[in-house]
Amino acid sequence: MAGRARKFRDKFKFLVEIDGLVQTGFQKAGPLRGSVEVIEHEEGGALIPDKSPGKGKFEDITLEYGATENLEIYEWFKQVLDAAQETGGADPDEYKRNLAIIEQDRTGKEVGRWNVYGAWPREFEAGDWDNTANEKLIRKVTLAIDYFEPA
Repeated sequence: MAGRARKFRDKFKFLVEIDGLVQTGFQKAGPLRGSVEVIEHEEGGALIPDKSPGKGKFEDITLEYGATENLEIYEWFKQVLDAAQETGGADPDEYKRNLAIIEQDRTGKEVGRWNVYGAWPREFEAGDWDNTANEKLIRKVTLAIDYFEPA
């Protein structure tokens, strides 16, 4: 619309809600990235190949947060690890969770939401300790996901 300034959303104001977990204070989340493979097909004599969409995929996302006494994210990772080692006997319905990344305006009002489905932690990083650092300890978890969509 001509003559009207567009309102862009802030990058720094968001919440993450994960089914069944209290932990929601994350410093960084994302990126949400999906892609579709390209299938090229050349018919006899064609100089330019025909392109069609192939398989789609959604990339892993990373959550970063300040280290606290709360170990819920690690316990979720351990549940997946136990299932992978066949020591916990968990099936995917027990460790896959849905989450939402909620965009907020400066007042905290919700202005957008992305729903992420079938997430499970595939990598956990407890921290990087350094005596010379002047910063807080950050933990990271990388989540494999099935897919995401705007709500």
